Amino acid sequence: MENTFRIIPSVREMKYLKYALSLENEYIQPTGAHIGSLQQWITLCHQAGKKVVVNHELIGGLGNDKMAFQMLKQMYHVDTVIGSSVTKLHMMKNLKMKTIYRISLVDSISVQNAFKFIEEVKFNAIELRPYYHALELLPVFREVWQGDYYVAGFVNTREKMEQCKKAGFRGAMTSTRELWSLRL
Repeated sequence: MENTFRIIPSVREMKYLKYALSLENEYIQPTGAHIGSLQQWITLCHQAGKKVVVNHELIGGLGNDKMAFQMLKQMYHVDTVIGSSVTKLHMMKNLKMKTIYRISLVDSISVQNAFKFIEEVKFNAIELRPYYHALELLPVFREVWQGDYYVAGFVNTREKMEQCKKAGFRGAMTSTRELWSLRL
C-alpha cells in the first residue's frame, strides 16, 4: 500500500463530498469549504475513515495566524495542512501538524526560492504545480529533497495521472471528479 499512487479528490462543492467519501481514496481535500462549514466537512470525512488535507489559504474566513492554526489542529482535527507560506507552515510544524509545502512553479525565481526553504523547514511532503512544470522539474527538485512529492494544477486526464505516477510523484490532487476513482 505504501507505494500506491494516491489520488486526492479536491472537493469544491459539498454536493460531491458524498461521492468522494464513497471511494477508496485515503485522503480528501475540501477546497470548497469555509470556516463555517469546515467542521461539517471534516466530521463527515473522519466518520467515513478518510484523512483530511486542508489548504489553509483556500478556507474562506480562516485567519492566517497562530490562533487559526491551533483551531485547525485542536478544534477541527485536520490531518494535514497545505500552504505556500514557509512562515505559516513553520508555525504549523511547531504545532506538530503534518505539512505540505505548496510550490507554484511560475518562473526560475520561484524555483530558486523554493530550494532555499526546502532545507529550512522539514515538510512532510511537497506539492508542485501546475502539472506541466511539475513534471518537468520533479527531477531537479529530487536532487534537493528526496521526500514525497504531489502534483496539482491541471491534472485532469487519465494520461496525465499515468505520467505523474511514472515520473515518480507520490500522488496527485485533482478536482476532476472522473479521476477520483482511478486506480494506478
